[in-house]
Amino acid sequence: MVIFQHFWEMNHASDDRLRPWLFFCAGHEAVILFFVLSGFVLSHQLRNFEFNNYGNFILKRFFRIYPAYYVAILLSASLLLLIKHYIPSALAGNNLTDWFYIWSQTTFDKTMILGSLTLLYHEGNSLDVATWSLFYEMWLSIFFPILLWLIWRSHWLINCAVISFLLISSYLLYAHGDLLGNSWQGILYYGWYFILGVFIYRFYGKLILLANPLFLFFGVLLYFSNYILFGKISNRMLHELIIALGSALIIINSIHNQWFKVFLSWLPFRFYGKVSYSLYLFHLPILFGLSYLLLPHYSIIAVKIITFILASIIAWCGYYGLELPNINFINYLLFRRKNAK
Repeated sequence: MVIFQHFWEMNHASDDRLRPWLFFCAGHEAVILFFVLSGFVLSHQLRNFEFNNYGNFILKRFFRIYPAYYVAILLSASLLLLIKHYIPSALAGNNLTDWFYIWSQTTFDKTMILGSLTLLYHEGNSLDVATWSLFYEMWLSIFFPILLWLIWRSHWLINCAVISFLLISSYLLYAHGDLLGNSWQGILYYGWYFILGVFIYRFYGKLILLANPLFLFFGVLLYFSNYILFGKISNRMLHELIIALGSALIIINSIHNQWFKVFLSWLPFRFYGKVSYSLYLFHLPILFGLSYLLLPHYSIIAVKIITFILASIIAWCGYYGLELPNINFINYLLFRRKNAK
């Protein structure tokens, strides 16, 4: 859905996609689902967390996220340097949007390089604009083990105090700051979707009552609500909270609803589930590079089809050639370190 939203935004106004028949372009909704799912998955990974394991957790997150990301950024930079002699007029007649030209207007300055290399600085992601979410993923990963312990493993009074502090802080930033617009304040805002994932994991056994076709259907309606309502939900926070609630119902049903689990085990879903991170990283550099290379000679539809096929192949290579080897490497390294002690 992220890819299809980017295909749409390439030559259409972004909000014009908010039509029921264009639900497959719901890329922003997919990012909210991703944050909720991250909270759920990390809660499972850290279910027996001890503070002396914090360093190992950060190492695992680094090797899970950074190596494939660096390759994608290097590919993007290389393609950009190769097509630098092209000018926007070479693509005239395709009704391309300003969003499309963000990539070609990348400036290789200190800010961009620092942001691209660290992922801990929100600027500099024009080489791969899809990776804006990784800024929040990394910062929230750094804080997540401590947050998880405070709202789960500690005394219930501490749980309440932490949640109250976060609620008050969020309200003050929303009322007097820029909770939804400032990148750093946004860490707290998107953190709430991680926290929702925590509570789904903590109480998923008791939430089995929500695992039935009716609640799944309701969850899907909430998830695609702004498409069904033709973009009538103009308040961003309200819209994203509705998406998060729909995401929660979808995740609960993916755990407990047997026929939905069978549906999700369909081969194409399993394939794209495995390669989703590499697909997320590589599709934009491929789209931009192919556009400059092919659009003067082929239709924009043909470029999108070729991009999807090539991005799927490269994502498969990325998963088995980059992601899995790095996951296995850090697990092996930590296993040897543990045994050495």
